[in-house]
Amino acid sequence: MKWRLIKDSYHTGFMNMAIDEAIMIAHREGLVPPTIRFYQWSPPAVSLGYFQDLKKEIDVDACKNLGIDIVRRPTGGKAVLHDKELTYSFIIKENHPLVNDSILETYKKISGGIIRGLSYLGITAELVPLREKLKNSSSGNEIKSKISHSDIKSICFSVPSQYEVQVEGKKIVGSAQVRKREIVLQHGSLLIELEKDKLFSVFNFPSVQIRERHKIRFKATSLEEILKKKINFSELSEILPRGFEEEFGVKLTEGKLTEQEEKISKELFENKYSTYEWNYERKNHQLDPQK
Repeated sequence: MKWRLIKDSYHTGFMNMAIDEAIMIAHREGLVPPTIRFYQWSPPAVSLGYFQDLKKEIDVDACKNLGIDIVRRPTGGKAVLHDKELTYSFIIKENHPLVNDSILETYKKISGGIIRGLSYLGITAELVPLREKLKNSSSGNEIKSKISHSDIKSICFSVPSQYEVQVEGKKIVGSAQVRKREIVLQHGSLLIELEKDKLFSVFNFPSVQIRERHKIRFKATSLEEILKKKINFSELSEILPRGFEEEFGVKLTEGKLTEQEEKISKELFENKYSTYEWNYERKNHQLDPQK
């Protein structure tokens, strides 16, 4: 069984989200096979979960000063600062025999592919369901307390999530999923480098003291921190597909966007993802071909 692999280049956050939705539409119409896309962001961008309140969660002025875009994802979850990382999108029909109808089980399967891929870098990553972490932790109440804090829960890498990928107890991948008209789209961010100061500067906190306290507690890591050496997007995009091929038992064939996907993505970029209404007010639903 052959799936498509797209090793993409840099795009703005607005175009990245438009491309992923264009692939969803093309796949739903049977024009392209299940697709995994690897990509990057230029300029850096904060992607907001679909249900989040932008003005409440994000320091808009800080983002402007740092040259960081803000875009709302079609997927849920928490906000992510996309900078030095490999981002993947995974698009497939939800009734495909190789994925499960359960959202969490699909997370687990995709995370399994990432874990297998990371093993080729000599990294031992693990999958830990949140319920096990809470059950086995001697400080479960403390974890629950941290999760409940409104001043930290908006950040994707700030708290444990179901079936997270972590290394040595630190989160390294943040993912979010949406299902529309029988199509699954999952986004994930694999950190290559982590700049805590920049990350925490773009989110709103009640005070500087609270910001610093949560920065100290923050448990995330990056590939360069683990490997103690530089690694680039190109190297990762060659290695990670092996893990997905093993986990799903498929062959990934490198390809590119079709002309129709290019056309749809440009329309979505102009009429949806780059608009104030979509990003700040979560409107423009009538422009969403998935609705």
